[in-house]
Amino acid sequence: MLGLDSKRSPATHRRGKRFFSAAVRARPIASLLALPCVLALVLAGSLASSALAKREGERDLTQDERDSLAAGDLVRRPMTQRRGDLHLMGGTSYQVIDAPPRVVWSALLDTQRYPRMMPQVLEARVVRAEDGERTVFMRQGAGPIDASYYLTINVYQERGDITFSIDERRPHDLRAAWGFYTVRPYEGDKTLLAYGVMADIGGGMLGSMVRGTVHEWMLKVPWTVKRFVEGSGRHIYKSQWQKAEAR
Repeated sequence: MLGLDSKRSPATHRRGKRFFSAAVRARPIASLLALPCVLALVLAGSLASSALAKREGERDLTQDERDSLAAGDLVRRPMTQRRGDLHLMGGTSYQVIDAPPRVVWSALLDTQRYPRMMPQVLEARVVRAEDGERTVFMRQGAGPIDASYYLTINVYQERGDITFSIDERRPHDLRAAWGFYTVRPYEGDKTLLAYGVMADIGGGMLGSMVRGTVHEWMLKVPWTVKRFVEGSGRHIYKSQWQKAEAR
C-alpha cells in the first residue's frame, strides 16, 4: 500500500480494529458467499481480525452481488471511517476464480510471487515463519512514491482464513492496516475469494491526493489474484491443480 507517514497511535489503532470488527455483521454460512495483501496485503494476527475473518467469510451477499459474481465480475463494498486521528479506508471485495480452492490457497501463501499477483507490490519476502504465523516484509509503490512495512500474518488452514496486520514493532510507513482473506469452494470446482482491509496510508497532502486511487486499487486484490492464478498460476501450481482434479 502507498503511504508516506510513519507516525502512529497504538491506542487509535486498537480502537480502529474494534470498529472494523463491529462494522460488518456476520450471518451463518447459508450461502457460502464470503467477504474476505494490501494494496494489499496487510494480514493480521490479532484475535479481533481472526474472528472477523471467520465471521465475514460466512456473510451473505445480495442477489445482485451474487449475479455479478456468477458473471465473473469483481464485487466491491468500499468503506471509509475516521477513528480518532486515523483516516481509515478500505472495505471488502469478492471474486470468483476459475481454480480449485487449494490452488488459490497455495497462491496466497506464495510470498515471493506477490509482485506478480498483488497491486503495486515491488518486493515481498518472508522474514520469519513458525506455527502458522509469519512476518513478511512488503514494499509497494508506483513512480516516485513507495512504502515499506512488515506484516504479521496468521494462517488458519483448517478453515481457509488468513488474517494480517502491520507489525508495529518494526519500521512501517503506513499508520495502520489490518485485514483478511477467506477462501471458499464455489460451484464447478471454482473458488470464491473474499478480501477485507482497513488502512490509514498517512502522507499528509500528497497522501490526500492519491487516496482515491489507492482506495480503488486496494479492493482490486481478488481480481489481481484471479488474473494471476488463471494465467501463469496454471503452470506454477500445476501439481495442486492435478491433486484437485484427481479427487
